Amino acid sequence: MKKQSRSRSCKTPPKKLTAIQTSRHLRVSHRKHSGHVLPRQNTSYPVLFMIVLCVGVLLLSWTRFVSAGPFPGAQQDTYDVNLRVPGPPPTLPATITSPTVNTVFTEQPIYVTGNCPSDTYVSLSRNGVFSGVGICKIDGTFSVKTGLFVGSNTLLAQVYSRTDVAGPPSDPVTVMYSPPVPPPNTPPAQIYGPAATSPKASSSSKQTTDSSVQPGSGPLLFKSMFKYMGVYTGTPTNWELSLDGGTEPYAIHVEWGDGMTSVISRAHAGSFLLQHQYKQAGKYKGSYTANFSASDADGSMAYLQLITIVNDPPVAGAGSTGSNNGGFSIDSSPAYIEKILQYVWPGYGIVSLMLLSFWLGERRELQLIRPHHAKNRHRHAQ
Repeated sequence: MKKQSRSRSCKTPPKKLTAIQTSRHLRVSHRKHSGHVLPRQNTSYPVLFMIVLCVGVLLLSWTRFVSAGPFPGAQQDTYDVNLRVPGPPPTLPATITSPTVNTVFTEQPIYVTGNCPSDTYVSLSRNGVFSGVGICKIDGTFSVKTGLFVGSNTLLAQVYSRTDVAGPPSDPVTVMYSPPVPPPNTPPAQIYGPAATSPKASSSSKQTTDSSVQPGSGPLLFKSMFKYMGVYTGTPTNWELSLDGGTEPYAIHVEWGDGMTSVISRAHAGSFLLQHQYKQAGKYKGSYTANFSASDADGSMAYLQLITIVNDPPVAGAGSTGSNNGGFSIDSSPAYIEKILQYVWPGYGIVSLMLLSFWLGERRELQLIRPHHAKNRHRHAQ
C-alpha cells in the first residue's frame, strides 16, 4: 500500500498555476522553481572575456601612445607656425584731420587723429621716422599718440591691411614743436630732430633716419619692427623694441592697455624684448593699444604706440576653428585625449567587474541548485 501511494504521488500532475488578477485584462502567474538546471547556451562567457581582454589591450596601447607623444622617439618641441596670405591692398588712403597744417606745439606727446578705411590699421611717421600705429575703429577713425622733434615735423599716415599690405599714403601735414628754452650747454643733437641738426644747418642737409642714430649722438628714439599680430588670452605677447640715441641709462614706462602698467630700466641702448600676458580678449576686433614711453639721463622723452589683437582660444566642438566639416571640430590634442582616457578606464573597469560578478553569481547559483536537483531525481527514482 505504501508503494502504491508513492507511485501515485509521483504520477500526480502538477498543480495548476495560481493567477493573480492585477487589472481587467492582465494576470500575473507564478510557478515555483522546479529545481532543473537552466541551460547556459545563451551566455558565452569565454567569448565575452576574450572581447574584454582585447579592449583592455587596445586601451593600454592607446594610453602608452598618448603618453609617448604622436611620434615616439621624435623631439617633442612646440612650433608656432604663422601663415600670411597677402590680400588686396587698401585702395583709399588715410587722412589726418588733427592736427592741422602749421600748428605749433609747446608740449608733447600729441595725438594725431584722422579717418581711415575699415578693416585696416594706420602707421604714423614723423620726418620719415616710425612713430606708432593705431587700429581703424568701427567709426572709421584712428588715433596715434606720438612725440615730436624740435622744429618742423612732417606727419604722414600710411594705411595697411590686416595682412600688412600697404595702401596709399595720406597727404603730409607739417607742424612745429617749440619747447621751452633748454638749459645752457645742451648738445644740439638733443634739441633738434632729424629734419634739422642745428639752426645753422644748410637747407640741403640730408634727413637722417632712426637707423643712423647712435647712443649719445642724436635724439632719443623708440623703434619697433611692427607687424599686425594676434595671440590667445593667457599666451604671452612679445614686443621687440629698441632704443637709440639719447644719454644712457634709460627708464621705460609701459601702459599695456588692459589697466596694467610696467616700469623697466635699461642701462644701454639697443634691442630688447618685452612680454605681457592678457587675461581677457580685447574690445574692438580684439585689439589692445599699448603705449611705451622712454626717458634718458638728460630727461629727453620718446614715445611709441603699438597694437595687438587678443582673442579667446577656439572651443573644441564649437565649430569656430574654421574647418570645413559641417560646423563640428574634434580636438585631437594629447591633452584632450588624456582627459578622455580618464573616463574610459573607469568605465572599462566597471564593465569588467560586472561581467565577472555575473559569472561568479551563476557559478554560485549552480552550486546551490545541483544538490537540490540531484536529491529530487533520487526521490523520483524511488
